[in-house]
Amino acid sequence: MRLLKNSLVLCLFFASFNALASQSFSDGVAALKAGELERALSLLKQASAAQPEAADVWWELGWVYWRLDRYDEGAEAWNTVKGLNPQYPELEEWLPQMVSRRDLARLPVNVDVSSKTEPSKVSGELRLMAVGDLMMGSNIRHGEAGLPPNDGKELFTGLADIMTRADITFANLEGPLSDTLPDQKCKGRKGNCYSFRTPTRYADRLTELGIDVVSLANNHASDIGPKGFTHTMDALDQRGIAHAARVGEVARFEAEGRKVHVVAAHSGGCCLNVNRIKDVQAAIKRERAAGADVVIFSFHGGAEGAKARHVPGKLELAWGEKRGDVKALARAAVDAGADVVIGHGPHVLRAMELYKGKLIAYSLGNFCGYRAFSVRSIYSRTSAILDIVIDEVGNFVRGKLVPLRLDQQARPRLDPEKHAFSQVSELGQKDFPDTYVSVGTDGILQVQSTY
Repeated sequence: MRLLKNSLVLCLFFASFNALASQSFSDGVAALKAGELERALSLLKQASAAQPEAADVWWELGWVYWRLDRYDEGAEAWNTVKGLNPQYPELEEWLPQMVSRRDLARLPVNVDVSSKTEPSKVSGELRLMAVGDLMMGSNIRHGEAGLPPNDGKELFTGLADIMTRADITFANLEGPLSDTLPDQKCKGRKGNCYSFRTPTRYADRLTELGIDVVSLANNHASDIGPKGFTHTMDALDQRGIAHAARVGEVARFEAEGRKVHVVAAHSGGCCLNVNRIKDVQAAIKRERAAGADVVIFSFHGGAEGAKARHVPGKLELAWGEKRGDVKALARAAVDAGADVVIGHGPHVLRAMELYKGKLIAYSLGNFCGYRAFSVRSIYSRTSAILDIVIDEVGNFVRGKLVPLRLDQQARPRLDPEKHAFSQVSELGQKDFPDTYVSVGTDGILQVQSTY
């Protein structure tokens, strides 16, 4: 009888203990969602101590460490998840990014590469072309009606002859590529919500256009979920197009015998964050240390729309999200060793400046957004191809703009009225009076001063 009573007491004890652990876990997750990180940490630590075999507890604890920038401990938490359940959902997606953030944080902060003076081992100039936001149509909202006919072969009429002349051609690929993955962003949401998915066969258009490298670090890269990155990168890899995407995923390739590395950032959790300038600098320094001859930094940041044409020199917001102080970000990138900085995201053209000999283009506007990007404003439908030459140490030598306009379906066409020239010149004079780059009537970039 006494044995039975003791067993009952033990059962009640463990039931109570497990109930408390379960409550700590649920309260910890709620605190994490509410942004109460220290409380979440305390609660989830209690839960992990009580239930060390519960992978869900370690998973959520890892996210607390992520939010607290404690990447060493976060990597330990998620490696524990891996040990408990190697097939845990999204572990394969996020653990490498945690490790990459940890490795970035471990880099020495006093490495000075801001004044690269040693030329590349390969002499000669390098020609770079770049365009802004590129989305070739989406079949999520409107099915086949949202895709350009003939697999998009008329999307870029007249532009391939221009863009295939560069040694490096860059674009910000705004729409993920997949033939099967469903929408993850807008399902069940009311009001305005934009989610893109372009069939993988449309990537052939990028090849024809001469695109060598794209950034996937933007606010639409995760529209079809984490697997969307994989589908997109697979489609690009099959065509030999390099890509910069999530934390640690840097585009590395050769052009004219030089090692070119492209680092990309935006405001989302998947990637280097435009609000975390030290992380961006660390990533650029890492590529310099890895032997890059040319480092290009791409950022998707700044407010959006016709009222966001100016670079304010302070934190910008879009849809309630922090989109960075892009002036501080771009200059910090150059200080860390970037040779060219290419901005995109505002969906309008912004100013250009020359900072320490390096060209910064703060936004190249919309390049293509088939039946999805607004063209109601003269500013949203004005675009350009940036065409520049850099020397052996990455300094700007010369360049020009090729003026574009988007037609009613948001397809790029050459602009005979050349609106881009006056817009970029005007914005530069107002936003960067000491360092701006203007555009002549022939499209030639004119450096007004050197800083």
